Amino acid sequence: MQKVFSAYHTALDYLEKATYAVVIVLAALLLFNTSLGMFFDTFMGESIPWTEEVNTLLFVWLSLLGAGVIARYGGHIGVDTLTERFPAKVQHGFRVLHTLLALIIVWVMVQYGVQLAEFVGRSQSSIYLDINLFWYYIAVPVSGVILGLASIAYVLPDPRENKPGA
Repeated sequence: MQKVFSAYHTALDYLEKATYAVVIVLAALLLFNTSLGMFFDTFMGESIPWTEEVNTLLFVWLSLLGAGVIARYGGHIGVDTLTERFPAKVQHGFRVLHTLLALIIVWVMVQYGVQLAEFVGRSQSSIYLDINLFWYYIAVPVSGVILGLASIAYVLPDPRENKPGA
């Protein structure tokens, strides 16, 4: 079982690094696009109409992917001052309960996120760039999957931490 846990955490390490890379690129694009829009509005006296659409798309993906990754370390809001007063086994029980509740939310995100993305993607697109709104809404189930995988890792022991010299 140790090998399974170790393999799971190793695979999640790669997924986390890839997600971080995507988030960094999205943040850079968001900064560039916002700066471009501000430059044209301020110095050229004319605004670029599509900057808000692109910013919305980038921000949605950026925030949802980031939320999925931080779940692995318990980075979401919690009441630590209360749970830290309990013994380690009870704290682990709280983490398991937290993960089970998170997985219910993940199921809703994935199940209904895919349905919504497919529904919206059939007929709706953005105003200026004509981007199919499927690409906006599919961020919810994609980040839901990452959130689910990271939430499971939050309660699984990582055998790699116990190795000498690690």
